[in-house]
Amino acid sequence: QDGGLSAQIELAEVSRRDYMRTGFFVYFQVPEGMAKINASVRPVCPHIASPDLMDGAGCTLFIREGYVHYLEIYARGGFFPESLEHYELKTAAAR
Repeated sequence: QDGGLSAQIELAEVSRRDYMRTGFFVYFQVPEGMAKINASVRPVCPHIASPDLMDGAGCTLFIREGYVHYLEIYARGGFFPESLEHYELKTAAAR
């Protein structure tokens, strides 16, 4: 059981997106009344591979008080383009 993580991700709306040249911060607003995410849930944070990224990129999903809060997407060296069209998500084992 993912403790509500999948449901929150599916229904969350982007409330703000900050571009930082080396990545993004994407903030979410979760609808009221949703079940909290179980504290033991640890989301998988895939590697982002793209010919437009020097060393690829990573991402981390942050959860605050049981709710999806924001996603940090960051270049692993160099610049992250403001628009990334060609990419592939890979788990740590598939890198």
